[in-house]
Amino acid sequence: MTFSVNVYSVGRAYGGAEEGGWWYDVGEFLECKGRYANSKDATARRDEVAKRLERVDQRNLMGNGEHDGCDPSGEPDDAYIMRGGTWGDTKIEVYVEEHTGADFPKEKPFYE
Repeated sequence: MTFSVNVYSVGRAYGGAEEGGWWYDVGEFLECKGRYANSKDATARRDEVAKRLERVDQRNLMGNGEHDGCDPSGEPDDAYIMRGGTWGDTKIEVYVEEHTGADFPKEKPFYE
């Protein structure tokens, strides 16, 4: 088994208005920093990469665009937040995974 050190930009996406509104994590795969034969080496590399990335500027996202979360007159209104838009500051996160990275989730979750 090999372990990949994957770097992601992670934010929060609006899932829907059910139960007073719910959110889920969404990750954009940025790059793989290497593959390792054992988890100990991969974890050491993850820690090294994460320490260097602490200083990376983060993006502030406004949903699906500048009009997401605005009423028809352009005023901010949470009743107009569109499903799936990513909001707030993103975080750069580094994971050790048993696969090369990929955007997540593969499919948008639905409230059940």
